[in-house]
Amino acid sequence: MIDNFEETKKYKLILNEINGEEKSITGIQKSLEEKGVNMHRLVLTGYLNAMVELGMLHEREIKPARIFSNITKNNHDIYSIVGSSMKKFDDSNAGYNSLLALYYLFERPIFSRELERCDVIVPNKNVKVINSSSKNEYIKKLAEIDVKIPPTSTLLEPVDVDKLLISKLLNCILSTQYDLKKYTIVNTNQQTLDW
Repeated sequence: MIDNFEETKKYKLILNEINGEEKSITGIQKSLEEKGVNMHRLVLTGYLNAMVELGMLHEREIKPARIFSNITKNNHDIYSIVGSSMKKFDDSNAGYNSLLALYYLFERPIFSRELERCDVIVPNKNVKVINSSSKNEYIKKLAEIDVKIPPTSTLLEPVDVDKLLISKLLNCILSTQYDLKKYTIVNTNQQTLDW
């Protein structure tokens, strides 16, 4: 019985350390050590893997690290919403479509790290790398909302901005979060073919 209590305590400690953020194994281990909890990296990794399997945490890879976050936090993050919506819309072009949607929504170039947060493949076609004098300002602004961007992250813009496609992408994003059909009337008029 003591073992179960100790196990539950460790799960709660880990959840409290993540606390709505995205953290790497190293980050979690350091935070725990600062609070006087020493947990070997392999033991911590085992707990994190189990918590992912139990549906308590979300895991994704941002090379070279594995990043963990609370499931509830991740569901309301703009990046995860855009990424999952774009995968539903067109999985093979989810990276480019995520870039296009974020570029339109944020009205600025998009960091490759932001696309990684969408959990999509960063596109290498139909994009241009931007050397913006505002790069450091973007990084600082995003840090204010706990979106950490390394200075080495590349800024990207789509080559073509197809407004019709953007409209479809935004509709897809909204319809994955809201039932838009309840706001409209279904057209029941039968169409006839002209011969």
